[in-house]
Amino acid sequence: MRVLVTGMISGLDDSKYIQDVLDIGTKEGVELKCYNLIDEIERTGNKKLDMLLGTTNYLFEVIREREYRKIGYELERDNVENAIIRVPATIEWNRINVKLKDHREIRDFIKPDVIVTLVDAEWLIRKRFDEADGSNAFLEKIKDQRHTIRDVLNWMNEEVSLTEDWAEFIGVRHYVIPTGQDPHSLYKLVKYADVPSFYVSYSMTHADKEAREEVNMVRDTLSEYGLVLDPQAIEIGFNYDSVEDKEATYAYTVHRDLHWFVGKVDAVVAIHPYAERPPLSTGMMDELGHARDYLKKRYMIYPPHNQSPFTTDSYIEKGHIFSSAEEFFLCLEGEGFKTLDKR
Repeated sequence: MRVLVTGMISGLDDSKYIQDVLDIGTKEGVELKCYNLIDEIERTGNKKLDMLLGTTNYLFEVIREREYRKIGYELERDNVENAIIRVPATIEWNRINVKLKDHREIRDFIKPDVIVTLVDAEWLIRKRFDEADGSNAFLEKIKDQRHTIRDVLNWMNEEVSLTEDWAEFIGVRHYVIPTGQDPHSLYKLVKYADVPSFYVSYSMTHADKEAREEVNMVRDTLSEYGLVLDPQAIEIGFNYDSVEDKEATYAYTVHRDLHWFVGKVDAVVAIHPYAERPPLSTGMMDELGHARDYLKKRYMIYPPHNQSPFTTDSYIEKGHIFSSAEEFFLCLEGEGFKTLDKR
């Protein structure tokens, strides 16, 4: 599979994440090729990114077109079966979010099977901005601009938004994956075609040790069936420079979980392993409501027998509420879902 990977090109620890994916392939004897558009541009023209961004937009576009075609040629020449192609969709430069409208070159020469945008916690990204050591002129420029949390969130949102447009134009699926997730998440998309995808929803506020172990067990078992997106993979920040940064973080967190995660998966699996208290999480119910509106499959593991009719008739499809994880996975198998190693 050819997987086009986008994401902020600074502040995101994507190099290590992608290398971890390549290492998994090596361990399993699966050959994965990796291409990085910016690395190829800098190597061919012997000019660093900051210098290229100082030229005209037209010149930078022509250079990108040339490299896309070279990568496409190599993919065809070498008959590459599995590849990751890392490109940016946007670049922040001189306070302008530069949109790289490369969808036609990507469609005609890269021909991806799926597109992924990598994301991370906004406070971690800004922390990495601040830790630039001066060895890279582009990163130093980013550091000097002293981006706020809100700036970081806006950049990330622009990156996801433009990548969504690329995927729609090309006609392939688009996923948003946190780098805090196990790299097997991305690896599955490279190795397998048409991987089922799930979002696990559960209370992030109330989670005693026993309940969290149950949630993690369901998540880990479910990951054997496909791609699982877990909101726990991004740790929300709590130290803010301003009220505006706090408000932006909260709004972005809701938008990310409901639209980037719930809106893109095949099914939402709600896990509430409490026989009595606490009550159902408001976040969980909102996610289930959005899943219903997006026409996604919805499942719930919910031991209590005194269920609300609003839950059983409105939020969850008939026959999709289970008193145990065992019942849930039996249903999943009965509906045709198989573990990836049995496909």
